[in-house]
Amino acid sequence: MTIKEYTKCCKETLSYENPDIALHCAIGLSTEAGEILDAYKKSRFYGRSLNVQNVIEEAGDIMWYLALLADFYGHTLEDIMEANIQKLSKRYPNGFFQDVINRDVENELSHIKG
Repeated sequence: MTIKEYTKCCKETLSYENPDIALHCAIGLSTEAGEILDAYKKSRFYGRSLNVQNVIEEAGDIMWYLALLADFYGHTLEDIMEANIQKLSKRYPNGFFQDVINRDVENELSHIKG
């Protein structure tokens, strides 16, 4: 399935009676991310096995909300993916973990007094 096909299917499963789809999607993204975090909490602190099937299901829900949010603003998931990689390539030219470990946060925040 292509991203274009996926977005079309997402729109077909959406009720357009919602007057504020962008807000609905933003809240939904947060809710679904919280459900993924909850699966890890249960695994880490309650001694349960990580329910990978549930993590993947919630990731799918995140994709649904994200596809609809992008479409609402006239963008595609491809647009978001490309912009994200461009940003990350500039921000972390040596790779995320290497640059995060060696970040000069004091310099980054030097313009803030306090």
